[in-house]
Amino acid sequence: MTAPLDIVDIHVHLWPPAWRPDGKHARPAGSFTPEIYRKITTPQALVEECETAGVSLAIVTATIESLFGLEGPVPLSALREANDWLATLSRDHSTLAGFGVVNAFSGEEGAREAERAIVELGLSGLVIDSARDGKFLADPAVRPTLEVAARHKVPVFVHPVAHPHSHVLIDGAGTLGNSLGRGLMNGVAFLSVIQSPVLDELPDLHLIFATLGLGAIVQAARGDIYSRAERAAGKRPNIYFDTMGHDPAIIRTLTGFFGAERVLAGTDWPILAAIDRRSLNDSLAEAGLSEEDARLVAGGNARRLLSLREARAEAAE
Repeated sequence: MTAPLDIVDIHVHLWPPAWRPDGKHARPAGSFTPEIYRKITTPQALVEECETAGVSLAIVTATIESLFGLEGPVPLSALREANDWLATLSRDHSTLAGFGVVNAFSGEEGAREAERAIVELGLSGLVIDSARDGKFLADPAVRPTLEVAARHKVPVFVHPVAHPHSHVLIDGAGTLGNSLGRGLMNGVAFLSVIQSPVLDELPDLHLIFATLGLGAIVQAARGDIYSRAERAAGKRPNIYFDTMGHDPAIIRTLTGFFGAERVLAGTDWPILAAIDRRSLNDSLAEAGLSEEDARLVAGGNARRLLSLREARAEAAE
């Protein structure tokens, strides 16, 4: 590489103050280790780790499921407070940017908070759960929120959620069973989208999924927009997957199937450590990426997604 990589971590978590033990929406540590719990409640820990690792920008999210589980009502006031706080991150820390958290499965209510998060608070995108109350992204209740994101040309991170029977998976395979269940839910969300008309009807919608859902490409490859012929022709829907680390074999699979222009560096920090610039550089090279493609995956694709709103605003002037 002739110049250092510009790294954007698209998949980072922090909890707002109200979600901490002394807050009014207190969230217990659960299965987190004390160190992970410290980090997820301490923005400065993320800032320092990004600086040490050489990460230029981290995209921070706080998810519905992490506080309110997989089903049932979600207090709008709690989400508004979370978004108000997320909007302060970029003002306080130049290396952080927030995605607004919305309950996309709440219909028009979710859409209104998405509009507020993007327009009034200036948040860079949205994060929504893969599923809620047994519904996935193709459900009509989600459409209003997706329309808001498409209208403002901001990316939407579709975050994995636990499988409803995760205890069975954990009994069978330990904590990896839980991760596999999350991947299944994220993969079904991905498949629900590509089998619906939403991508055709909302051409400015950009969705990001986690690598945990990668198993769904086996089904996606069987036809339609991800058929072998479509991929050979270079047709790429506005769907992206993050890397959740920098394993060269996984990066090779992602870029081989989706194309380098649809893969984003990400970690799931603080569950995983921040991406180290040198390690990522080596992994991208080992994955067989050209320098141009490596720069796209490291940060170029994320920068493009984050700038779409600005480009839209300039065109409207």
